[in-house]
Amino acid sequence: MTVYIYARVSTTDQNVNQQADYLTNKYKHDRVIMEQFTGKTLDRPEFAYMIKSLKKGDTLIVKEVSRLGRKTSEVTTLIDQLKEKGAHLVIDNLGGVDVTSPSGKLIVDVMASIAEMERESMLERQRVGIERAKKEGKFKGRKATDDGVIKMAKKLVLENGLTKEAAAKQMNIGIATLYRRWNSVEL
Repeated sequence: MTVYIYARVSTTDQNVNQQADYLTNKYKHDRVIMEQFTGKTLDRPEFAYMIKSLKKGDTLIVKEVSRLGRKTSEVTTLIDQLKEKGAHLVIDNLGGVDVTSPSGKLIVDVMASIAEMERESMLERQRVGIERAKKEGKFKGRKATDDGVIKMAKKLVLENGLTKEAAAKQMNIGIATLYRRWNSVEL
């Protein structure tokens, strides 16, 4: 029975080590998985591999519900998957309760709903702030990605065999930007 600790932050500006250190000092563990990836999706490389690796009797420990995902439906689906595997999920800030148990699942459903509501509220406040800044002439939008950056990303894909996702990450641009600009920039 393996005990996994999973620590995740959303951006490279954040420090994943603080979260990992907190959990590793508090819980006995076998493996530590750290990732800097958005919580908007469960399709995160390290996370997906870890979930696939979990077996009956294994335990996954995270600091809080939001480290798993931002959508209630995704988090509850994940909990159901872990329960089917016979794996346990412990969320530290819920008192270390195993959320694959019936009472634990109820608690996490409520917390996941709150995390989703907080995210939606933050995005709404952000949208309102941007609209106000635009009216005041203070907001010009995000600076356009330079053609040279797109060209380098294309070279990484076409000449070096990287995936578009890996090339976008290496060039520090969004994957959507690379897809959108792919045909507009020639090598």
